[in-house]
Amino acid sequence: VQTAVRQLEADMTTWREQLKRTNTYTNQGFQRVNRSVRSQLKKLNSHIKALSTTITAVESQRSRFPNIDDAELDNRKDFVAQTRAVVDGYHKLITDPATKAKKAEDKRKVEDMRSTDVQESDFHTLGNDRFETQQQEQEDFETKQDEVLDDMTTVLGRLGVAAEAIDMELAEHKELIQELDTEVATAQSRMGVAMKKLQKLLGTSSNSKICCLFMMFLMVLILLAIAVFG
Repeated sequence: VQTAVRQLEADMTTWREQLKRTNTYTNQGFQRVNRSVRSQLKKLNSHIKALSTTITAVESQRSRFPNIDDAELDNRKDFVAQTRAVVDGYHKLITDPATKAKKAEDKRKVEDMRSTDVQESDFHTLGNDRFETQQQEQEDFETKQDEVLDDMTTVLGRLGVAAEAIDMELAEHKELIQELDTEVATAQSRMGVAMKKLQKLLGTSSNSKICCLFMMFLMVLILLAIAVFG
């Protein structure tokens, strides 16, 4: 996005110079840069919407994004606000009444020059009509392209938010599994120690073995009694 903003600023510098110094109706350089900056503005607006959607998702589910602290979130908000201000400013400049008046005046000058001779005027009018038709077709084509790009950018933004949420879920599950593995390992270690002590106790003497077996048999009888008469 930062690269796109720098490119837009450079093109807008050219746009302002050509608006001031050339006839915008006949100068193809101005017409190209005019179409270019309009397309760039639409794309940047789509990027801004996608970034805003991501920020909203992070704000509404803060627990899912522990790696993004409040300072980072504020920086992203500031960046979006600054980029939106730049885009809005250039859009107002392009659609400003003074800009429209300059373009209309340039067109009027050309038409006045062509009207001096009827035949020449008819010839140029035909050529002008063709030129305007081609220009309109080109603008319609670019508009459709921009709409498709806007839709793609919006979908990619949503997919990015979903991917971040899935990554967070996987990270949480991984932590839970690691905790469970640790608890199981601890329990196995304790069980091993208990079994070693029991084996040691059983292996000391026959009397100890008999005593342990008797106690175990007695516990089984008590449990059976509870199960039957309880």
